[in-house]
Formats: sequence, C-alpha cells, structure tokens
Amino acid sequence: MPGFATAVGHVVSGRAAASPHWTLTRVLPGLTSTLLALGLAALAVTRSKLLGERPWTAPLRRLQSGHIGDYVAWMLMGTTLLTVLALPGILNG
Repeated sequence: MPGFATAVGHVVSGRAAASPHWTLTRVLPGLTSTLLALGLAALAVTRSKLLGERPWTAPLRRLQSGHIGDYVAWMLMGTTLLTVLALPGILNG
C-alpha cells in the first residue's frame, strides 16, 4: 500500500491530518473491494459446490487445521507483517 508507512509515521508522531479528504477516487476502491468481498463470501456460503475443493488447495488446508494454535500462529504472522510494513514510517516519522 503506497504511503502506508508514511501515514502510520504521521499518526504515531502526532502530525496526523485533522480531517480526511473524502473524494470519490479515494472512497470508490474501498467500496468496490468491500462489495466484492461480500459477494464472494455469499457465493462461498450459498454455492459451496460451485467453488469446490481443488487439488491445489490441499497445502493451504494443511496450514489451517482449525486447532487453536493455528489461529494464534496466523494472528502472530499477520501482526508481524503489519509491524514490518509500518516500521519504516514509525522510524522515519
């Protein structure tokens, strides 16, 4: 995400903008991705056989077995990734 590290750096250092600049070009990608995610989730729930299980998904399914340790590991990995993305903005402010 372009500018993510800089934006985080501004927020952490207290120099965040007072008000967001809402424009159609900034809001439209967020709305589009939200609607696409909702549509895909609805498709997955209502038409599970349409999506089906593919052979290439087997390694992915082995990574997430539903055990509580898997959830903790994925949460830790996501938090680490977010920290690595935000760290340059925090350090360079």
